[in-house]
Parts: sequence; structure tokens; C-alpha cells
Amino acid sequence: MTEMIPALEMRGIGKSFAGNQVLSGVNLVAQSGEVHALVGENGAGKSTLMKILSGVHAPDAGEILIDGEKRELTRPAEAIAAGVAMIYQELSLAPHLTVAENIFLGREPLRSVGGAFDLNGLLKWIDRRELEQRAKRLLDDYGFRLNPRAIVGRLSAADRQLVEITRAIVEAKRVIVMDEPTSSLTSQEVEELFRLIRDLKARGLAIIYISHRLEELEAIANRMTILRDGIAVYTGNWGEITTDEMIRHMAGRELKEIFPPRQATVGDIRLKVTGLGRPPVFEKIDFEVRAGEVVGIAGLAGAGRTEVAEAIFGADPATEGRVELDGVRLSGNQPGDAIGRGMGLLTEDRKRTGLCLNLPLATNITLANVGALLKRATIQTKLETGAAERYIRKLNIRPPSPRALVGRLSGGNQQKSLLGRWLFADSKVFLLDEPTRGVDVAARSEIYREINELAENGAAIVMISSDLPELLGMADRILIMRRGRMVAEVLARETTQEEILRHAAVEEG
Repeated sequence: MTEMIPALEMRGIGKSFAGNQVLSGVNLVAQSGEVHALVGENGAGKSTLMKILSGVHAPDAGEILIDGEKRELTRPAEAIAAGVAMIYQELSLAPHLTVAENIFLGREPLRSVGGAFDLNGLLKWIDRRELEQRAKRLLDDYGFRLNPRAIVGRLSAADRQLVEITRAIVEAKRVIVMDEPTSSLTSQEVEELFRLIRDLKARGLAIIYISHRLEELEAIANRMTILRDGIAVYTGNWGEITTDEMIRHMAGRELKEIFPPRQATVGDIRLKVTGLGRPPVFEKIDFEVRAGEVVGIAGLAGAGRTEVAEAIFGADPATEGRVELDGVRLSGNQPGDAIGRGMGLLTEDRKRTGLCLNLPLATNITLANVGALLKRATIQTKLETGAAERYIRKLNIRPPSPRALVGRLSGGNQQKSLLGRWLFADSKVFLLDEPTRGVDVAARSEIYREINELAENGAAIVMISSDLPELLGMADRILIMRRGRMVAEVLARETTQEEILRHAAVEEG
């Protein structure tokens, strides 16, 4: 019997950056029509391995075979020509272009212009009508409710993720890599993506799927490779080992509790939101959060959750209503006022609106409280370094260097650095928008423990999340939004995912 030639083979892949060995002798094999899960902690080397496959980085050692043929993938264009497409964890869209233009970028349908010539014959123009019609057909087929003419930079993080997925599917011929594709999607959109993945499998594509949400992989994965510290420590069929064994392989240690217990005393009202609105995006938002309390906000994409958080913080002001912090009304349009009175916002998109990627870790951590570092109007480098080192140790940020550029850290360590910023600013009210987006299970547990410690020390926490198990495991109360309105409030320990989804998706009355 002839042995099936894999769609993809990566053999003995090695890679180092500035003397730091990131990958060592990694092998990965994916067959046509299968989902191969690639899992591991943040910094394990997953994204680097996939960037080598997609032509972004050149390997120091090893080789890549597509359908049994050795390929030199030194540029992204060569990877695409070989039939490899990638959905990046940090999106790579052109924000000033439309949805349709992003989907077909570099592959636009053209039409001839009569009477005009270039060196190759008839001058070609982009056929915009055909471009938008093709994009609409694709989006409708996949169940993605997007306007092909919408400017990508104005879309929510979830909608930008759907555009990225659609573009990659157009490019992929043999292998498609999905790096945390559901990190901004609601459960309904995740189901639509899984339906699409099953269709891609039926068409014979090999799918490399990177996710920290192990419960997702249960639904779609056929095989799995686990990376730890740049080494493939396990490869096998999905389901051959337990979740606890997977976590031990990933972390090199046991993880006792993903959602650690919290012993917080609920105190006075710290955050009070009354009649907040910016119609038609959201309106009539009323809620309170007390010291020692974690309040979750749930809702489908487009419900207005992120917009409410930004309005509370003053980053994108509301047009009506008021926000009070410890009984004092905030100006409503000045983030500096919110920060000065003890509020911190961990943004949904850390790279676009949270971090200064080309600056060191120390600068990013201390950015919201520079005044604490000044002496005679000059930032004291020793104070800055000392402050950064304190929170690097506290949050277990890797690599543990204040001088490390934030843009080069893994997603989980970038998220921890943002949390460190608000800890250094001595915040008392935390607005956490998707706080564990793209974060592995071990780092997630560390972030949860820090949130619990903040609550136990009297902070008020607002946690916005598309991950319903996260809200059920961490929140005391969950507020549910639908179409810009708060439609329900439930106790986390007395509700279910199904009840939350019913409130979020179904019109009542």
C-alpha cells in the first residue's frame, strides 16, 4: 500500500534571534484534510515556527516540503505561491482599504480600458463592481455579516478577524495556518468558523490551528503537536492524552486551578455609571461596581461592550450620562482625568491601542505614571528600571529584561506588561477588555490570580470577555448587552452559558 504524501512536512526546524535559541529541531507533519493543533505556552515558539512556514523568517536549520517537494520559502509571496496562507494572531490588514480590497489585495479582478495602452498592451483598471460582488458572495457563503465597502480601520476587532480569515481562505491552496483565529469572536461566530473549517477539510486542505482554548480544539482537531521552549515535546492523535497531561507537557508543571478561588470582601461603590450613551452605538447604560467585586460584561460582537469601556475611560466620550469614581464625577472626555483618579483601561487590541511596540518594557510599564519617576522634570532611569523590574517579577514577564522591546514579546507577555502599567499607576478601578486574548492556559491562570489579588485588596474590576467560561469562572455578576443596551444581569454562580447567549442573541418581549 502506497504511503500518503503529507500536504506539509517541516523537518528539523531551528531558529535563533540574537543568540537566543527559539526553535530546536522541530518536526511537524500535516496531512490533507486534517486539523493539526499546535499548542504550547506563550513564547514556546509556535508563532515563530509558523512565520518560517509563511516566509516571514528564514530558518537557521531544517527544511520544508509541500506535497513531498522541498520548497524554499524565503518571502511571504513564495509561501502563497506554494499554497500556504496564514491568519496571524496580530492582524495584518490594510486599515485604510475596504473589506473587499483587503480580501483580494494583489488578486483584484481587472478590466481593460479601451484606447489606453501600457507596455504590456491594454491598460488595466480594477473592476470595483466585480471586486465587491466577489467579496459579498464569499462573505455570504461563510456566514460573515460584513459590508464589502466598509473601511477595515473602522471595524471592530472581531470583524477585522473575519476579514483576515476570508482573505487567507482565498489565498490558501494546500495549507492554511490559523493563529488564534477565535480570540475576538463570539461563540456564535466560532461555530460559523468551525463550519467553515469542516468545509476546508473536505476540500483537502491541511489546517494548522494554534489556540490556547483547549475546549475549542476538542471540537475540530485530528492531531496535535505540543511545543515547550522551542522543542516539540509531544505529537500524537487528538484525545490520546488527557487535558491535565497536555498542560503538564506545555508548562513542564501541573496547573492545579485555572480559575483560582477568591476571598474578597465587597465594599463601597467605586464605579457608578448612570445613563451613559452615544446613540446609536449604545445608550441608557446603568451599573455599579463595588470594591472587591468582579463584574463581567458579555454580549455578541457589535453589542457595544468595548465602546462602553472606552466611553467610561474617556477615550471615546459618551454624549450623555455620567461616570463617578469613588463618588466623584469624571470629566467624561479626558482619559488623563480617569487615570489620575485611579482608573485603568486594558484595551481590546493591545498592539493597536495599548502598547508602544518600538519602546522598551520599562517605558511601557511606567507610561501611565511618569510623574512618579520625575526629579527636577527629568525621568530618573534608575527609578524607571526598578519599577519595571518589580512588576516583571510580580507578573512573571519573559524575557525578564526592562530593556526588551515590547513588540518582540509573545502575546501573553505583552498582555502582562499592560496589566503591569495599571498596577504601577496604582489604579483602583480596572476596565479589562478581553484580558486573556491570545494568552496560554498557564499565563491565563497567572492573570486570573492577579485579578483576584486586586479584588481582595479593594479594587473594582470590570471584565469584558467573549470567553463565557472565563466570565463564569471569574465574575461575581455578569451584565449582558445586546444592540447597545444592557438587557440582563445574572449571578455568575447561578447561570449558564446558554442563558447568557439567550439574553445576548434573542429579542425578548
